[in-house]
Amino acid sequence: MPQPVSFAKTTLSYPIYAADFDPYGRGYLVVGGGGGESKTGTLLDVSNPAEISTSAELELSTDEDSVSCIANLASKDGLIALTGINSGSKDVEAGKNEHFRAFQIDYPRRAERGSPKKGKSKSPGARKEVEGRISLVSKTSVFKPAESPKKETYQRIIRLSPAKRASGGGSKRLGAIATGFAKESEVIVFNATTVAPTERDIVTRISPRRNAEAEDLDLVEQKDGEFRLAFATEYDVYAQDIEYDFNQRRPRKQLKEPEKVYSVPPPDTFEGPGRPKFRALRFLTRNHVLLLANLPSKKGAELLILKLYPNGTGEVVLRKRLARHVKATTGMDVCALDPDPVTGARQIVVAVAGQDSSVSIFTLDYHGTKSDSLSTFRAFSVTKDVHPFQITKIVLSPFHAPGSPPSSTSSPNSSPKKNRKEQEQQSKKLGRQHIHLATTSMGNTVVVDTLPLQPIPTSDKSTRYILSSARSSAIQTGASALVVGVVMLVCLLLFQSYLAITYPDSAIGQLRFDQYIPQPLRDAVGNLAPPGSRRFAVVHDVEDMITHPLDSRRRIKDLLHHLSSRSAAASSEPAAAVVVRPSEPDADSEHPDSASLETEVHPNEESVLRKDGDAKRWDQLSHREKEWWRRRLIAAGAWAVEEGETVLQGIFFSSFAGAIGDIVAEALR
Repeated sequence: MPQPVSFAKTTLSYPIYAADFDPYGRGYLVVGGGGGESKTGTLLDVSNPAEISTSAELELSTDEDSVSCIANLASKDGLIALTGINSGSKDVEAGKNEHFRAFQIDYPRRAERGSPKKGKSKSPGARKEVEGRISLVSKTSVFKPAESPKKETYQRIIRLSPAKRASGGGSKRLGAIATGFAKESEVIVFNATTVAPTERDIVTRISPRRNAEAEDLDLVEQKDGEFRLAFATEYDVYAQDIEYDFNQRRPRKQLKEPEKVYSVPPPDTFEGPGRPKFRALRFLTRNHVLLLANLPSKKGAELLILKLYPNGTGEVVLRKRLARHVKATTGMDVCALDPDPVTGARQIVVAVAGQDSSVSIFTLDYHGTKSDSLSTFRAFSVTKDVHPFQITKIVLSPFHAPGSPPSSTSSPNSSPKKNRKEQEQQSKKLGRQHIHLATTSMGNTVVVDTLPLQPIPTSDKSTRYILSSARSSAIQTGASALVVGVVMLVCLLLFQSYLAITYPDSAIGQLRFDQYIPQPLRDAVGNLAPPGSRRFAVVHDVEDMITHPLDSRRRIKDLLHHLSSRSAAASSEPAAAVVVRPSEPDADSEHPDSASLETEVHPNEESVLRKDGDAKRWDQLSHREKEWWRRRLIAAGAWAVEEGETVLQGIFFSSFAGAIGDIVAEALR
């Protein structure tokens, strides 16, 4: 079973607006922000689930803007943090805004991580060598110079394509940035293998239609050198395919303009004014985009999965409305766990930050490249009041499964028990795996949750990981047990029907498996009927009644079933009315078991009442009359208690002009 979620919290000296994890999961988080006279970037060690420690910090110029966004590139001994920081107001007014900054982050030496006692034993000069360090590498301007009187353009968003697991350094990645508060909005894709992109490193410049600014964007690598960009404005989603040659530092072929793949439809007349607005966007797969939208007037939020088709269109294939307490959202992030090596199936974790400082975590299952489809959303957890102030950033750490090739002793001919044992031993050797979820706030707080993962076998007998809570596991187990139980019950009932039809006069044909079903359930099932159907039917139109002796060979239930079956085969389906009455008018009041019974089948209820005005339905009988009829029906073998009274509801009981009522009254006297 998975371990419970643990979290750690720390408070810094400034409001935090940006955060990003080490792309290779080495247990570090970079945050940045600022307020008033404090502009700072901080490296946090989050490898300990119970504690967050500061490994390095850099005070930024107070004349410049706060850190607005961060994306990390991995290096051998640390990170290259690409950030958005506006230049000072004087430089901006002069048309010089070096908003794109790159910082070198050196990690503390491993021998000193988490070991303050060892650090104290070092001399001051030696200790500086093992502490983490942040230093500015470059700053440049990538956006077009602002030409309006108010030059308020700043770098609001930065995203990098997912990092691939590589030894000794980073992978070849593309990056994208987008403007905020710009007179002329831009989305720029650049070669992220350089820390100071020049015009030659710009892959494409996109000017969104109607000068709409990008609310969010994301990149995914489909194959080596083949990428897909998607960005969302308030109401529209655009996508663009990019093929890039990193060696030549240019696109392999001329790029097409981004295509609009989805647009929020205008509201219906009855829905009121306003349309949902997109807040965040993330790729789930190369053909599936997850969108987070806030409903108008803070009426809630929803998640949408948009499927992209080769013809350049998109369709919303799934929606998920968030909980009622989430009136609006501030951010979202996803983490795709490791795939099955054969089928490509994998689990995807989704985290959403609410404006009420809540965090909702969901999981999705990608069924593999063959079906290219996703499951529905499954709730993992909802945590309220995570921060004292509004959440500014939510980010999930990337997950790279540890090397877990199939054991050399495993083979297709190995027994399942042996393979499971080998997988368990391999999982223990690799240790527990987890992902981190970090949230930051305007209240200077950072909260990091550690979400433990559970290993499961894959198609090639190796191991992959999923996020599974104890509650979801219990629900899944209970659902499986319920399905098995229902299937067994249906099989028993079918077997009972087979015996009753094949051996009607033998003891084996009288076996009653349904007596073990609770009476309320039997009554409920007995009352079920398709809409428009009739409970009983006769064989054909008849003008006169048909009389049958009622004994142990002809049970009421079998008679009704017989009539209904034959009527279904006939062309007409008139309503039937069955009457049960004593064979002799003079029934023994003290010994009702001695009275014989017979049935009459009438074409309809009117025929019954026309012939016998004293005939009553079961629910019209008094308690005493019902007791008398129960005893008589049981004695005649026409009905058993375990069959329930449902079968008696549609039958008329006749007392020969009140004879049974007189007998009951005499018995009472």
